[in-house]
Amino acid sequence: MTCSIIKDLKYSLIIVFLIYCCTSGRAQGNSILVPEVLANLLPDKIEGFNLVERINGRSVKIGTLTYSMMERSFSKSKRKIRFMLFDYNNAPIMYTQSTGKWESQPQEETDDLIQRTFTVANGQGWEYHNKVSNTSQILMGIHDRFYLVINGEGVDLDLLRVIATAVDLSNFPQRDRALTDAKHR
Repeated sequence: MTCSIIKDLKYSLIIVFLIYCCTSGRAQGNSILVPEVLANLLPDKIEGFNLVERINGRSVKIGTLTYSMMERSFSKSKRKIRFMLFDYNNAPIMYTQSTGKWESQPQEETDDLIQRTFTVANGQGWEYHNKVSNTSQILMGIHDRFYLVINGEGVDLDLLRVIATAVDLSNFPQRDRALTDAKHR
């Protein structure tokens, strides 16, 4: 009989320990994707370009905020494309600061410059093209969580838009909102 009670107690302690482990991470904040997982959300090849860096990323902690980011670069002679992807799931203020300026920033289209907002499924964006220097940039906010920057040197905006469509936004996880966390209230 005592063995049965001890066995039941062991199982109960194991269950309590597992519940604690599963919920304690939640109390500390939301999860962010590690750079290796972020890399899977971006194309690993672009037709006509060579991969320069496979994965260059890191996780950053600033006070109570934590985010991760990764970069991937491609080149073809003097033409360069660089992806930078940030997961701000545990740093929503940084996401808001990165994307909030798009609403108030003036849109402009001249012979030399294009800068304007655009909408994408599951997000919003900003596009920029300097026709004189032939540099372009697409910025996207995805699911109120991810911030994607695509830079092009020697690449016009039309080609950068085509390259941006290679990023399947439906693969990006939704934002995890832990309402018990003060950062999300």
